[in-house]
Amino acid sequence: MKHPFIKYLNKITFFSIGVCFLVMLLWITPLREYLRLAPYYIGMYYIVTLLFWAFLYYVPSQGKMKFEQCYMISRTAKLIIYALIFIIILLLGLEKNIKFAFAYLGLYLVYAIFDTITTMQLVKQNKQNKE
Repeated sequence: MKHPFIKYLNKITFFSIGVCFLVMLLWITPLREYLRLAPYYIGMYYIVTLLFWAFLYYVPSQGKMKFEQCYMISRTAKLIIYALIFIIILLLGLEKNIKFAFAYLGLYLVYAIFDTITTMQLVKQNKQNKE
């Protein structure tokens, strides 16, 4: 049986590869202007999502915090990180148009949905382990 972190690492890696593939397909359409730097943002979402899932998995199991506390910390911290990166990108002029905002928000939604689904699986796993 694989360790849950390795299973999650596989899930998020293949999910991110799929998102990158979709972005590459969209590069041959007029939407390419929206997705100019999307691979970098996908990498950022990948790393942040992976780190916070590890936080959600390991910290409650050590008994330092409750799962609910870790969940709220992770959601709030992610939102702050994503907002700060969005603001920094706009302030530095790396992206200058509203098209960037649509792509960034779209990727945020895709990774938020993935994160919610995998977090619910983690909650079910924790409940089964307690029973």
